[in-house]
Amino acid sequence: MEAEPLNTAHWTAVSKGGFHEAWFVAASDPRSGHGLWLRYGVEVRAEKPEGMVWASWFDRDGPGRTFALGKNVGPAAIGRGDPIRLGAAELNGSTCTGDVEAGGHALRWRLAFGRSAPPEDAVPGWLSPVARARGSGYVLPRPATTVTGAVEVDGRMVELQHAPAMQGHLWGRTRWPAWAWARCSAFAEEPDASIDLLDAQGPVGLRFPLFTFRFRGSTHRFGELPWMPLSSSRPAAPTWHFAAHDARLAIDGVARAAPEQMVQVQYVDPDQSRRHCTHTALASMELRVRSRAFPGAPWRPEATLTARSGSSLEFCGHDSDSRVQRMLVSAGSVAS
Repeated sequence: MEAEPLNTAHWTAVSKGGFHEAWFVAASDPRSGHGLWLRYGVEVRAEKPEGMVWASWFDRDGPGRTFALGKNVGPAAIGRGDPIRLGAAELNGSTCTGDVEAGGHALRWRLAFGRSAPPEDAVPGWLSPVARARGSGYVLPRPATTVTGAVEVDGRMVELQHAPAMQGHLWGRTRWPAWAWARCSAFAEEPDASIDLLDAQGPVGLRFPLFTFRFRGSTHRFGELPWMPLSSSRPAAPTWHFAAHDARLAIDGVARAAPEQMVQVQYVDPDQSRRHCTHTALASMELRVRSRAFPGAPWRPEATLTARSGSSLEFCGHDSDSRVQRMLVSAGSVAS
């Protein structure tokens, strides 16, 4: 599986109805205490596309310098092929660039991707028919990579050097009712380890914990059968407890964030229903890893992994979170 085909746009094939698609980059640098969340999005309503570029900056040592900015891009400025292009913002096979100014803030970035873990389809095989029926998908062209380059934050230049990061791509006719999402590739004890966590709410309130853990050369897809029903997930913003195991490896851990280090954005579906999403790239994560020689054998401790301010964490649903005061500010609006 190659990274770039996984970034191919799907909205261009939509002939009727609504559709949403997004390419996103999340970077968390625990050394500097800086985090970044970039989103290149296209919404199709009444067969007309509209582009959106969102950029969020997180500052561990100065929460007052955390903000989320957005701007809209007209149909004529949306690229229809590779690379992904929304006006002057671009995401291609090696770099991502762009700029947003709104509400008295400005963020500009020019970043290069480093080496990555192999690309993945994040939807497990048993769930793929449901995803196809919904016209949706979720892939990870760069599940665990790095970004290097310059970010200009309100006129101040910040250099990122091999900051742990990821790049994802998702699309669909409608959004899932609710979800929690987290990821980390900045564990202090095992720099090559990484984890992706997704807890999606499906029909009639059923939730699907889909966890993938890359550890010491092996990839453990706990979201596949028969392991998914054995996973435990308890997201309760701003904290998420989780656990999972397969035949040979088990994990249990917690991700947590401070509301003052989060931003809040809204997604609007074609039926005008809203999803309120809180997000941070400065979450902390602790993960306990156990192993066993064969199924049925006793579990033995393998490692404890920690990442202070090195994780992304997101909660999304129909209700807003009044504890998170930093809202997305779009070009032309005034910061609150």
